[in-house]
Amino acid sequence: MRRMGVSALLALSLVRGAAAHRLDEYLQATLIGVTRDGIDVEIHLTPGVRMLPVLMAVIDQDRDGRISSEEERTYVGRVAREVELRVDGVPAPLWLIESNFPTLEAMREGLGTIGIKLRTVRSGHELRFENRHLPQVSAYLVNCLAAPLDGLVVRRQERDEAQRSIEIEYSFGAGAVPGPRAAWIAQGPFWPAAIGILLVARLAVLIYRTKHDKRASKSSRVESLRA
Repeated sequence: MRRMGVSALLALSLVRGAAAHRLDEYLQATLIGVTRDGIDVEIHLTPGVRMLPVLMAVIDQDRDGRISSEEERTYVGRVAREVELRVDGVPAPLWLIESNFPTLEAMREGLGTIGIKLRTVRSGHELRFENRHLPQVSAYLVNCLAAPLDGLVVRRQERDEAQRSIEIEYSFGAGAVPGPRAAWIAQGPFWPAAIGILLVARLAVLIYRTKHDKRASKSSRVESLRA
């Protein structure tokens, strides 16, 4: 428990640090939980400080500077429509389990996160998930997780470069104990830790690409000078 607490605090600091630097992006982090009797999709959407006016233009339909309960439901419905889950090549309808909105004050500080939980009762051996919500202003993260007792075996997991989509081939071990819901759906420190891990991985890729681009640019300049 102590290790989990330390990991959670570290990951939470990473999440907050990354959010503070993502001033002009809308971070959409998705975790997909696969069980024998269904698939859970949990999406956390965090607008950067400069993104709030853009997001409010989408959500605040009556332009009164507030987000009403009806506007929350309308926006959640839009997000649910703009993500797609296919199981064994067939569209799998996602039903809303719950959603929650932060305060406007939290979003103004770049720390407010909108949470949406969706579920389908369909399961199989291959799934594909794609997020098409606000691609012009968003940065994406996506991963698959499962409760240990479910015995999930992931045989292949591929994402596109932007992490808007993911394809997973999976099966279940013979000795697995079926459960009604993936463990990460439960409240607790797991979500900050999971998102922190995803952010670290994405940051490592961005740093690598930046260094690679700089080296390529420097090489190009050298070649031009030689010419």
